Amino acid sequence: MQELELLPPIHKKVGEIFEISIPSNPASTGYNCLLSEMPSCVYFVESTYVPDEPTIPGRGGTSKFKFLTVENGDGKIIFHSVRFSHPPDILDPTVMQQRTVIVEQ
Repeated sequence: MQELELLPPIHKKVGEIFEISIPSNPASTGYNCLLSEMPSCVYFVESTYVPDEPTIPGRGGTSKFKFLTVENGDGKIIFHSVRFSHPPDILDPTVMQQRTVIVEQ
């Protein structure tokens, strides 16, 4: 398997809010982008899905995830594309679904 080059780290100070945006198309593909791992230095705040404009059935959009930094530290934030079937179908994370965050005072 080819190793993917990760995106640059996200550098934040304690108390800052930041957002990670990931291209997504749950209506067409059946896969939802879900948060699966995060370090203890951040708290998950909320997620939203914003369809691309103009809104057309089957067209993609963006999954947006908001986090709050709460203490010094670092670690990976990882998302997976999941199809809720039986059993669930979970894809390996793409480059866009793997981010490192570094939080400092």
